[in-house]
Amino acid sequence: MLDADMVSALTIARSLRARHYIVDVASARKAPLAAYSNAINAHFQYPDPLLGEAAFLEWLQQHLQNARYDLVIPVTERSLVPLTRHRHQFDHTRLAMADEESLRLVLDKAATFKLAERLGVSTPQSLHISSIGELQALLPQLRFPVVVKPSHSVSGGAAGYSKRNVSYADNEAELNQQCGACLQHSPVILQSYFRGLGAGVELIAQQGEILYAFQHLRLHEIPLTGGGSSFRTSTELEPALLDAASRLIREILWNGVAMVEFKWDPATNEYCLMEINGRFWGSLPLAVAAGADFPAMQAELSLTGGLGDYPPYRRGVYCRNLSSDVMWHEMVLRSHSDQITQVPSPGKVLRDLSKVLSPRHHFDTQCLSDPLPGLIEIKRLIASYGSRLFAVLAERWFTLSQRLLWRNGTVRERLRASKTVLFICYGNINRSALAQALMTARLPSCRALEVRSAGFHLQEQRPADPRMVQVAAQHAVDMTHSRSRCVNTDLLADSDIIFVMEKGHYDRLVAMDPAVASRTFLLGAGPAGSALPCAEIGDPYNKSETVYRTCFDDIQRAVTYLVRELPVHHAGY
Repeated sequence: MLDADMVSALTIARSLRARHYIVDVASARKAPLAAYSNAINAHFQYPDPLLGEAAFLEWLQQHLQNARYDLVIPVTERSLVPLTRHRHQFDHTRLAMADEESLRLVLDKAATFKLAERLGVSTPQSLHISSIGELQALLPQLRFPVVVKPSHSVSGGAAGYSKRNVSYADNEAELNQQCGACLQHSPVILQSYFRGLGAGVELIAQQGEILYAFQHLRLHEIPLTGGGSSFRTSTELEPALLDAASRLIREILWNGVAMVEFKWDPATNEYCLMEINGRFWGSLPLAVAAGADFPAMQAELSLTGGLGDYPPYRRGVYCRNLSSDVMWHEMVLRSHSDQITQVPSPGKVLRDLSKVLSPRHHFDTQCLSDPLPGLIEIKRLIASYGSRLFAVLAERWFTLSQRLLWRNGTVRERLRASKTVLFICYGNINRSALAQALMTARLPSCRALEVRSAGFHLQEQRPADPRMVQVAAQHAVDMTHSRSRCVNTDLLADSDIIFVMEKGHYDRLVAMDPAVASRTFLLGAGPAGSALPCAEIGDPYNKSETVYRTCFDDIQRAVTYLVRELPVHHAGY
C-alpha cells in the first residue's frame, strides 16, 4: 500500500490484516503513523512523487522486482496520478485503481462537471479559465463569494507535482490573487457558492454498477469554509444523491472504490456535485467503523473479480480525527461568521463534543487493539502545540524587546549617528520601497543621509507594485522610479541602521550576517506603530485596496516619526 502517511492508509492496513492479508506499506515519509501499527508487516520509504515522478516510479519498479505482491493499492493522487500516466510500466502488477479513461474523467474536474451537466446531475455554475487574462471578461458573470477550484488537484510531470486546494474569494482582489496562484499549476474552475451540508456517497462498483454504497455527512470541516471532515456521521442513503452518483459511475464504467461528494440542503433536497474522488477517501475510518468494509471489498474485487455479500452498515455512527478536530475547535474560537463561514454556537460545539461519550463514537487513529499509532498521534499533537506556544512566546518577547529599544532611545541615537538607512521587506516593491520614497521625500535638502531599500526576492529591477504607486501618488509621493534590489551581505555591512517590516525579515538578516542584529529594528515597533498588535507591517501584495491604504498609512506614520527624531540640521527643515 502506497501513501502510508495518510490516516486512511492506516484504516486499510487494519481492515486487511483483520482478514489475514499480509500488508506492507510505503510512503515518502520516514515515520508515518501506519509504520507504528501492528497491522503491517513492513514499512518502506520512497522518493516523494510530488518532487520527482521519475525517481518514485524507478523506486517502485525496483521494489516490485524484489518483492512479490498480489495487489498494490495507491491511496492518494500523489501516487495515483503518476501511476495513471505510466501504467504501461506496471503491466505485470495488479493495481487497485480504475482504468485510464475513467480516471481521466474524475481527475480532471472540468471533464467531471461537463459529464455531470450532460447527465443532468446538478452542478454549481462553472466558468473555466486557463490564463489570468481571461478573468476580466468573466467578472460580470460572477457573484461573490466565488469558489476557486483547480482543474486538477495534483498536477505536474517528470520534474514533480504540486498539490492545490479549493479556495474562496470574497472580492475581486482576492479572486485575482487566488487565480494567479492556482493558474501556475492548473487551469481554474470558478464556481458559484452553494450553501449546504457536505455529504459523501462512498461506493464500490464493477463496470459501472454499484455493488455497495454508504453515505456520510460532514459535521466538522477544515477549513470552516468547507473542506475535509474532522468529525462526521453515517446516515441513510439519500435517494437523490445515490441516483446522481449512480448515473455518473454507470456512465464512466467505474471499477473499484470511489466517493462522490456533494453539497446538499436537506430542507429543500437540492444538491450540487462537488467532485468525484476516484480512490480511498479521508473519512474512510467512519465507513469501516460503521461496518462498510471498503478495503476488504476492494481487495476481494481486485483479486477475485467479484464481490460477496457484506452486511448493511450502521447508521448514526460517529468518527473523529483527533488532530484535525483539535484544530477545528481552535478555528471556531478564532473565527466569526460571514457569508461563507458559519461558526457553530457554543451549545452545538458542546453537543458534538459530548458524542465522545457515546458507544457509537470512534476515533480515526486511536484503537485499543492497535494502540501505538494513536499514542504517536497524541504525542505529535502535543509537540506541535508546544512548538507553537514556544514560537508565540518568542515572538512576543521579540516584540517587547523591540518596543523597548524604541522607548529607551536606542533607535533614536542609532538613527542620529547614521549616514545610511536601509529599509527591508520581502519583495522590495511595496513596503520597503514606499518607506524609501517617503523618507527621501521628507529629506529634500539632506545629502548626508542616504536612504536605501532592498528585499529577499532574487529578481532585481522590478518596478514598484502599480497599486501602491497609485496610492502613494494620491498622497503626492512618487514611486515611479523605484526598482527592486536583492539584499546581500555587502549592502548590510554598508548600512548603519536597518528597518524591517516583520520578525521573519529580522531573522533572515541575522542568519545572513549576525553582526546586523544590534542595528536592525522593527519599523512598526516605534511609537507611531503602537496600534499594531505585533509591531509588524503586513504585506499588502495582491490584497484589497483597503489593505494597501492601511499599509501606506502605517509606513507613513512610522517614517514621519523617524524624520522628526533626526536633529534639525540633519532633517533639513
